[in-house]
Amino acid sequence: MATKYRGPKGASWAAQAFESKTAKAGGVVRRSVAAAKKANGYHDLINMARTRGYAILLGGGQIVIFCNTDRVINALTGAPI
Repeated sequence: MATKYRGPKGASWAAQAFESKTAKAGGVVRRSVAAAKKANGYHDLINMARTRGYAILLGGGQIVIFCNTDRVINALTGAPI
């Protein structure tokens, strides 16, 4: 059974991540890898973020997307990610 989607009419599960107030304000959105795969939206989510030039991190079963084009830097090493 697919995950229920409550976003804008006609938008895909992946697109709803970028319709949130947080994403529109240039913030950080997080989605579970399992939920993305269950909704068949994993690749769409990654591709939509990449198209927008956003940094994407995967870890702990989560997809973390920085919804801006600022550089993401490793806090431990100071190196860009």
